[in-house]
Amino acid sequence: MAKPARAPALRPADQAVHGSGAGPARQRGFVFWAIWVNIATYAIYPTANWLASLRDQRYDFITRWDAMIPLVPEFIFVYFSFFPFLALPFWLVGQPGTAALGKRQVLGTLICGLIFVLFPANLAFERAIPEFEPYRSIFATMFLVDKPHNLLPSLHIVYTALTCLAICQAQWQRGRWGLCLVIALWSAAICASTMLVHQHHVLDVVTALMLVPVLCLLIRPADVPPQPPRI
Repeated sequence: MAKPARAPALRPADQAVHGSGAGPARQRGFVFWAIWVNIATYAIYPTANWLASLRDQRYDFITRWDAMIPLVPEFIFVYFSFFPFLALPFWLVGQPGTAALGKRQVLGTLICGLIFVLFPANLAFERAIPEFEPYRSIFATMFLVDKPHNLLPSLHIVYTALTCLAICQAQWQRGRWGLCLVIALWSAAICASTMLVHQHHVLDVVTALMLVPVLCLLIRPADVPPQPPRI
C-alpha cells in the first residue's frame, strides 16, 4: 500500500502566513498593534496641533515647487483611501511583520510628534473650499477637524510608506509581484494626493520618506522560528 505523499515544507516567508495558527496569530497581532498605533496617534497628533496653535512663531517649510501644485479636489478620495490601505496588513502581512510594522508606526508617531511640537509649521496653500458637492462638505469637515500645523514630516506619508513596505516584503517573497506593483502604485497615489488636495508640501513628503528607512533600520522583524512541515 502506497504511503500518502508528504506535503512540501513551507518556505520561511509562507510559514508566517500559512503555518499552524498563523491566521489567528496574525490577526491578533495586527489588532494589538493597531490599538497602540491609534492610542499614540490620537494622543500625540491633536496635542501637537493644539500646542502649535498657541505658538506665535511658526515655520515655513516651502519650496518653489509648491506653487506649481494645483488643487485637484477629486484626489480627496485617494487621500482618504489611506484608511482602508492601512487595514491591508490584517490579511497580507504575517507575524513578525505586523509587530515590526506596529512598532515602526508608533516610533514614527513619537518622532513626528516631537518635530511637530519643536517646529510647528504654516500651510502655504490657502484652505479653499471647492464650490461643488460632495467636495464642499468633505473639505469643510476636514478643515474643521485638522489644523494646518502638523506638516513636516507628513505622518500620513510615514504610515503609508511603512505599510506599503511591509506588504511588499511579505508578498514579494511569495511571488506575488503583481500585487506588490498594485500596492506600490496605490501608495504613490496616496503620497501624491496629500499635495494635490493641498494638505502637505513637497518637503513634508520628502522628509517623511527619508524617515521611513531610519525606522526600518531601528526596528527589524524578529526571525520566524523554524516549523516542521505539515503532513
